Amino acid sequence: MRASTSRLVAVVAAKRTHSETVKTTVELPGDLWRAAKIRAMDERSDLRSVLVRALEQYLDESSTPVTAPASREGR
Repeated sequence: MRASTSRLVAVVAAKRTHSETVKTTVELPGDLWRAAKIRAMDERSDLRSVLVRALEQYLDESSTPVTAPASREGR
């Protein structure tokens, strides 16, 4: 039940701010957040730009389409 609750929170946390953007909350490990924040500062950028570039690169490199996980019902 906890897994479905966290999915619900993620869906509720996403909020459309402009026609092309969505505001969302993501929990990251502290060390990862700090490393990304430092990289952004080194590049004279912001954390949002670093995360957007990382996601774009991840999605471009993916050879399979992003799909929802298979349901565990019936197992």
